[in-house]
Amino acid sequence: MRNSNAIARHRLVWAFIFMTVSTCSTAAAQQSAAQAQALLQQTQQIQQMQQQMQQVQTEQASNGLSAAYLECRKQATGLDERRRCIQREQRVQQDRLDRAYDTLRYRLSGSDRAKLIDAQYTWQQSNAQGEALDKALSRRSQEATLQNAEANLRRIGARADQLEGYARSGH
Repeated sequence: MRNSNAIARHRLVWAFIFMTVSTCSTAAAQQSAAQAQALLQQTQQIQQMQQQMQQVQTEQASNGLSAAYLECRKQATGLDERRRCIQREQRVQQDRLDRAYDTLRYRLSGSDRAKLIDAQYTWQQSNAQGEALDKALSRRSQEATLQNAEANLRRIGARADQLEGYARSGH
């Protein structure tokens, strides 16, 4: 009888060990599944944030500023570096504006072409007046000068965007 009681206890201990191991492995599997789900959610959030950042950069670039300029500005640490970024970007934006204007000028004819030429002349006069106002109202500091240059840069970029939009729409 003693042997049968010992065997029964032995089996009971093994059954208890088996149930404990089984419960632990189930809990570990559930924890792993929960961790995997959390990791998946984090990955999706990171991807969403990256897409939002790219969208913001694209929107900024489509507002007349190139991605190269935005990166240059981000890396610039002093006024001289910012000034160089602005000067380079002004050349880029002026080239964009000139190309878009030339594209439309050659594509249009008759009164539409005359309207484009008149509108561009009016815009140039307005831009020159904007520059003059910026200079008159500036505090004559280097920072104010950079702000004025960037305002001019944005005006040129906005005009280039406008003319490129006309060109894309088939005018």
